[in-house]
Amino acid sequence: ARELIRLRCENHDNFEFVPNNHHERIWRTISNQLFLNRGFTASPSQCRRKWYSLKYG
Repeated sequence: ARELIRLRCENHDNFEFVPNNHHERIWRTISNQLFLNRGFTASPSQCRRKWYSLKYG
């Protein structure tokens, strides 16, 4: 979860300045980085769901 939080924070400006329908691309980048950095495989939608779960409880 810490790596996901770190990657999401690094991409915060990207989420702010692109339309919502382009967020999937950013989540795909985060998903790929999770795999490269930690060897952890998660789909972009899994990353998004986990982020919102962490954010909103």
